[in-house]
Amino acid sequence: MAPEAAAAKAASPIYSSDAMADALRALGYRYLPLVPGSSFRGLHDSLVNYHGNTAPEIILCLHEEVAVSLAHGYAKATGTPCAAVVHDLVGLMHASMAVYNAFCDQVPVVVLGGGGPVDTAIRRSKDWVHSAQTQTEQVREFVKWVDEPATTEATISAIYRAHQFAASAPPGPCYVTIDMGLQEELLAENFRSPELSDYAPAPPIAPDPSVVERAIELLRGARFPLVVGGQVARDPAAAELLGALVESLGAAYQDDDNLVGLATNHPLNLTGDDNLLKEADVVLFTDVADPSVLLPEGDAKPFLIDLSLGDLRIKSWSNAFGLPIRRDLHLLADPMAGLRALAAHAATLPAEDQLRARKAAVTERAAALRDAEHAELAAHWDDSPIFGGRLIAETFAAVKDLDWFLILRNTRNWLEGVWEFTGSGQYLGHSGGGGVGYGPGAAVGGALAARDRGQFAVGIVGDGDLLMANTALWTAVHSKIPALFVVNDNRSFYNDETHQQRVARSRKRPVENAGVGIAIDEPPVDFVALARAYGCFAEETVTHPGDLAPALDAGVKAVLAGGVAVIQAITAPREG
Repeated sequence: MAPEAAAAKAASPIYSSDAMADALRALGYRYLPLVPGSSFRGLHDSLVNYHGNTAPEIILCLHEEVAVSLAHGYAKATGTPCAAVVHDLVGLMHASMAVYNAFCDQVPVVVLGGGGPVDTAIRRSKDWVHSAQTQTEQVREFVKWVDEPATTEATISAIYRAHQFAASAPPGPCYVTIDMGLQEELLAENFRSPELSDYAPAPPIAPDPSVVERAIELLRGARFPLVVGGQVARDPAAAELLGALVESLGAAYQDDDNLVGLATNHPLNLTGDDNLLKEADVVLFTDVADPSVLLPEGDAKPFLIDLSLGDLRIKSWSNAFGLPIRRDLHLLADPMAGLRALAAHAATLPAEDQLRARKAAVTERAAALRDAEHAELAAHWDDSPIFGGRLIAETFAAVKDLDWFLILRNTRNWLEGVWEFTGSGQYLGHSGGGGVGYGPGAAVGGALAARDRGQFAVGIVGDGDLLMANTALWTAVHSKIPALFVVNDNRSFYNDETHQQRVARSRKRPVENAGVGIAIDEPPVDFVALARAYGCFAEETVTHPGDLAPALDAGVKAVLAGGVAVIQAITAPREG
């Protein structure tokens, strides 16, 4: 919403917070998700009455975790940093889970937090309980960098530096406290803003040519080479490089969890085949966050080539990325730069009969895999409650002729091969830190990027995930961010039901009690009423599989008209 007095705004900064708003604009931030807080009221005024609520535009959220998750999703969708603002101390406590997700997901988010004021002479009584000596301690151990600057110049420098560090590889969140009292001070006559040009992000780390050559030599000479696509899959340019590489090598391809790097129907794409890592003798991991998690237990010991920035992302507090990684060859480089070098070198080498035969065998295996997936879909097509694979298929059918962007998908129920991706950069991915409640806010951030690109945003969200952060729906409606949310409602935190079943079986206790304290029923949640309360379009709850397609078509029409649509479907949990 544009302020009424925008035309009367000052031509140059008057207050310190005006200069801070100028810094955010200079960095190119288009949006600033936030929950209002008195600790940054000066900056808020500058954004609205000095900048006219444009560049950056405030995206009003109703919970700080949603605000930071929204920035997380937008940054991941665009490949550029996004900032968010939170209230001092208590707002940051709410937001800390989302900050941790961004850290684990290696996404450039800059979080600004109102603070203090440090000057106790102007500190109100309420400010004492909402401030701390070192506010940054709350997130210091899972961000790249923090600062609590004491002057206007230092604050602007800190904002620039946070952006610089967040965007430099490996990317991640940074946190800066902006003092409340400082924000409201008049700018000194001798104020000079720091030079933005002094804060350029670091250039990509180039790969070692000799390691590139050795990696290609090993992959070409392998009996069954495998390429695993990791976080490079966020870049739309990755698919062409991954495709060229596996084709030159005659190698099989597999996506890391919750990433899509290669076209679903690429003839060498074996994503969904659980035996690949047991059979492969040489494996190339391309920017895979936790390679050891994917490796099979037992005697299988493939030769591992790790293209990544390695241990540069590890922090001492969290055990994230701390699982020991067996690297037989480490190509330490910016993943996209390394992938370009690998694909270019592989393309210079002649094709051999061994590679052709291997390629033909993988192609045959991939075709059989996709046939089996569609056979499973056909076998359960008429199941009631609705089979998760049908929910995916019907949702894809509703949007396949549009320029879609998948902002969320429900992991457990995902059936590979049903949603037909044509390459990388079409799916936003997951939380990174496993924090339930990430989905709705991040999805709205992804939908915001999609709106600006003229794409149709669509996501499949779990019922538990949506309940934890459902206010994101209001933000989408309020800020006119069109999106289709399909609720995969199995009326349970079902992942935990399977854990309880395993424990019960091991102890010879009743597995029938697995849903106690986990099932989301008695009463079941009426997501239709919830969505309509936030101003979303919502069809009646879909319980019969035959009613799914018409409901989705209605939702698509509502989104194309500029709205936010929610379709609730009652589904059967997928075992396993």
